[in-house]
Amino acid sequence: MTRAQLQELETGVNQRIESNGKVFEYGPDDVVVERKVKTDWLVQNEGAFVAALDPVLTPELRSEGTAREVVNRVQRLRKDAGYDYDTRVELSLSGDTEVLEAVDANRAYISGETLARRIQLEKDLSHSDTSEEVDIDGKKVVLSLKRHDDSQ
Repeated sequence: MTRAQLQELETGVNQRIESNGKVFEYGPDDVVVERKVKTDWLVQNEGAFVAALDPVLTPELRSEGTAREVVNRVQRLRKDAGYDYDTRVELSLSGDTEVLEAVDANRAYISGETLARRIQLEKDLSHSDTSEEVDIDGKKVVLSLKRHDDSQ
């Protein structure tokens, strides 16, 4: 089959092929199409649609993923502390350097998602409302929260 015939077949159009003076008609249910991809990308197709994903994790993507996991853990801690959804907080983190670097690089995102008015690294909050040691991708970090006093 030509490429055009194969593409039409994948969209449901029957194809006619002539061989040795005989005409054969094939439909989508008569043919199995297998593709072999020569790349490190993850590729999936369905009919005429193909999706490809580059599985390489750059340092920036790893940092963003770590920041998202920190947000998740802070939100759980907020809930466990009984804070209202709009309660402003102060957040401190201590522990693994790689996690702290990711937090520092993504401060704006973390602040916006957790309503943290202040984020302190490697310095514990005085009189925190709650504190918990968490594991983020095998790295230990201590998160501490306290309500933010808006008059400061």
